[in-house]
Amino acid sequence: MESEQPGYREIIQEIADHQGIEHGNGMPQQGKSDLPLPVYEKSNVGHHLFTWHDDITGETFRIQIAHPMRSGQDFWCVLTIQYRRGKGSDPIGILNGKRWNLTSTTNTDSHIRSLNRRMKDRAWDARLALVEEKINAVVEIGEDLVDLSVIENPPPAQYSVWPFLEHGEHNIIAADGGSTKSFMAMALAVSYSYKLSVIPGTTTPLESKPTLYLDYESSSTTQAWRRRQLLEGMSVAEQAGKIFYKKMYSPIQDASTELYDIIHSRDIGLVIIDSGSRAVGGETSTESMVIPYFNAVASWGVTILTIAHKAKDRESKGPAGVAQWWNQARNYWELVKDQTPGQKEVHLSCRHDKANDESLHNPLSFRLEFGDHIKYHPMDAPVSTDIMSQLPLATQVSDYLLNNPQSTAKEIAAGLERSEQNIGNELRKNEGKLYYGSSEKYNRRWSLMDENEKQPEMWWEKD
Repeated sequence: MESEQPGYREIIQEIADHQGIEHGNGMPQQGKSDLPLPVYEKSNVGHHLFTWHDDITGETFRIQIAHPMRSGQDFWCVLTIQYRRGKGSDPIGILNGKRWNLTSTTNTDSHIRSLNRRMKDRAWDARLALVEEKINAVVEIGEDLVDLSVIENPPPAQYSVWPFLEHGEHNIIAADGGSTKSFMAMALAVSYSYKLSVIPGTTTPLESKPTLYLDYESSSTTQAWRRRQLLEGMSVAEQAGKIFYKKMYSPIQDASTELYDIIHSRDIGLVIIDSGSRAVGGETSTESMVIPYFNAVASWGVTILTIAHKAKDRESKGPAGVAQWWNQARNYWELVKDQTPGQKEVHLSCRHDKANDESLHNPLSFRLEFGDHIKYHPMDAPVSTDIMSQLPLATQVSDYLLNNPQSTAKEIAAGLERSEQNIGNELRKNEGKLYYGSSEKYNRRWSLMDENEKQPEMWWEKD
């Protein structure tokens, strides 16, 4: 029974008595009977620090717990222990960056044996027991339980860069190879960290923070050139401390703890990962690699943008690979490109396929200019039929009616190379919202709705 089990104090005393150790102010001392509680604090990067200091000898022990994470029945963390002989001496690492499973007696005993070999009679088992007790108390499997009724005036979704990067969420932009998606990623990094609208139509409503660009596919010099060209296109001077770059080789999951420290020590607000396929070690179709990737980046607590390759099948939704890419993304855009060989410009459209609040944004079109600088120019509509064919059907119908008002469903279907039934369904679905049709029972003629009119009077009804 729980009431019959000794507490931590009794356990610690029993261990100490068995080893013949008496305790003072954090150190073995004669005439003292208890190991005092350590001073506990949490560092600015989220590490848990436990410090014992002896006022008489000047000795200090510090146990650091980093990256605690529960997985099934296990509770893993990274254990570091340092010792300092006196106030003016340098700290000595007794145990450095060792994986510790707090739920495993065998693993804990292994660390205690290692510590006793390096520095005997320092009550390591008692110290680790106190650390374990505190870590179990402060580290939860999730956030505290909340009654949603007590949250007053909950705000709508916030954006780091509207409408592409939802704040604090995992955003994905996918495209075919060579579609300038890495240029767009850097443009969003500059937009966020410099608080600029590099891409026309975007806004940066939140306070800016530095961006971390994790790159598997390019180099620091290439990315620095892209950043400079984009800034010159905006006539803005470079600034230090805005965009940090790290070339990556290992999958994100293997480097997540190191990256966590970088992100929190430099107050990073946006992390860009280019690209997702390399970030999971090429295992894009393996859930056992993809799901841990999303879990790892979620633990950083910042806005994430993953650059991905789109599925080869145009009818498929989401990036290439397992369905979890689509399922886990909170905000998903696809980039469609058309470029004439030899021309220093690219025509682009961005199609919004998934939103956290289910409210999809209209497609956005741009002309990307290359030359002495790189600059995005807004466009009202795509100039490329290839791009238009990859946009939502409602956008295609609207573009057709903009140029060919008062058209029948049959005429629209022929112009868009779609079935008449397919077009008819789209027109009826959006009647009174995007389009209005004549009053005839058959062969109705359709035009675009005037944005300022909800119930327009038909011109043919006047006649």
